[in-house]
Amino acid sequence: MTDLFSGTYFEAMNIRNLLENENIEVFTQNENMSSIEPWAVTSGGFNPVILKVRNEDFENAKKIIEDYESGNLNLNINEIEK
Repeated sequence: MTDLFSGTYFEAMNIRNLLENENIEVFTQNENMSSIEPWAVTSGGFNPVILKVRNEDFENAKKIIEDYESGNLNLNINEIEK
């Protein structure tokens, strides 16, 4: 398992959904604490949610996150309308 993303609960869930739509299995760490106490400071910051993926999915997942962050996601409208 490789750490892929660390951030707020809502952003992590958006990214998790994008990855799962591409059939990438995502594991979350600290999901409950980040939503219960988003203001509490831990050694890793403000209770960030950490997304992890399998090593073999890391490069593909990283590309999806880069596209998400730069606004370059190509959504297939035909798939959405079905």
